[in-house]
Amino acid sequence: MRKPLSALLSLILVAQTAWADLPSMGDVSQQGLTPAQEREIGESAMREIRRSGELAEDPEVVAYLSRLGARLVDAGGVSDVRFTFFPILDGSVNAFAIPGGYVGVHTGLIVMARHESELASVLAHEIAHVSQHHLARMIDATSVNPLVSLASLGVAILAAHAGRVDAAATAVTAGAGFSVQRQLDFTYAFEQEADRIGMQTLIRGGFDPGAMPTFFERLHRHNRLEESNAPEFLRTHPVTTKRIADAQGRLTGLPYRQTPDSADFLFVREKARGLQMKPADAVEFYRKHLAEKRYANEAAHRYGLAHALYLARDYEGAWQALQRAKTVYGRKGHPALEYLAGSIRLAQGRNDEALAVFGKGVENFPSSRALAYGLIDAQTAAGKYDKAHALIVDYQSLYAGDPWFYQRAAKAYAQQGRMMESHKAQGEYYARLYEYGLAIEQLQIALKQPGNDFYLLSSIEARLRELENIKPKTKK
Repeated sequence: MRKPLSALLSLILVAQTAWADLPSMGDVSQQGLTPAQEREIGESAMREIRRSGELAEDPEVVAYLSRLGARLVDAGGVSDVRFTFFPILDGSVNAFAIPGGYVGVHTGLIVMARHESELASVLAHEIAHVSQHHLARMIDATSVNPLVSLASLGVAILAAHAGRVDAAATAVTAGAGFSVQRQLDFTYAFEQEADRIGMQTLIRGGFDPGAMPTFFERLHRHNRLEESNAPEFLRTHPVTTKRIADAQGRLTGLPYRQTPDSADFLFVREKARGLQMKPADAVEFYRKHLAEKRYANEAAHRYGLAHALYLARDYEGAWQALQRAKTVYGRKGHPALEYLAGSIRLAQGRNDEALAVFGKGVENFPSSRALAYGLIDAQTAAGKYDKAHALIVDYQSLYAGDPWFYQRAAKAYAQQGRMMESHKAQGEYYARLYEYGLAIEQLQIALKQPGNDFYLLSSIEARLRELENIKPKTKK
């Protein structure tokens, strides 16, 4: 059963208000909070978000946000923060930043964005919050002991995770030692600077800077029409007519730039839409819109229908709808189309066909991690364990921090009865999710499995000692 994320996000919203920015004073001060402490807060919050069950772990949505975010980070010239972009499976329109470089994006925001530049404008805004180290500057400005702030934030996270939103808010405001009014006093300057830096990032990244005021204005108009159901983004990032006017003013003198949407954005937007709907409702939505020709991109909508049918377990219907999407899209294909094709065949138990689809997909689109996951899954399902392990090792050397290759290794080992290696791989999976307690538990179980591989036992013992030295740092 998934635990409600709303309470935890309420905490983050309270904390975000507390990270209110000061007017630019030159170099960013981080005396109040070190980068390591910011990262610790972020890792703690990520653990709670993951445990809530609301984290969207679809590999294509994750990969797309990571690529888009990396492009914007590079454009913004941010080099002192390691960013992680992640999707939240929630139909509300929202995005938020957590200290340490963590940026969350609701699927509802992806779906509401009419163009890729609009989505990019929100990510650029959140990147600016992180890159300017707002929390560190606030603590330095208010002379708050950073250890007290960390402790209160940790307590607040736990309180919010238990659904005690009021307790969480009290812990943050009282523990950090400043009033709600003072937080609100900083809010406008905080958002204004993020808007300014975010727009500069959009321009350097090759996106349409006009998307920022356009998107904000649409949200603001939506708020006026449905004030009782305002998008979450408006509650956490108050959009005023002055902010919109300021953003429009920054466009003065800039040449008009029309930036076409990437196919990646178009396919991911429809996938996000389907993921946040009930499969039957999604199927009805796409069939109706296709029949009425109410779509901006036919290939993406036909892909959306195929994905919805796949989620509804109408695999043959999904396959037929996907072939039409491929025909309409044409060109040289797209990894999203190949990943869905392989997933359909795998779900049907047609493992040899799934192997062929994923294998060709990896060959044509070698940078697609989703297709790599699919090929490993197909190899495991077909009992081709040696090939699966060889491929996993290759990808682990390229993406050492990716937990999902370790999880797949654990599954393949378990199916072979190699339980010591399976638990070791599962431990590495948890370690990469900052779940050090679970990682240690898996390694301890691994040591209890039968086997006399001295090298393997030594590596498990060494890793266990390493994780036991890390774990105390996560305690609040």
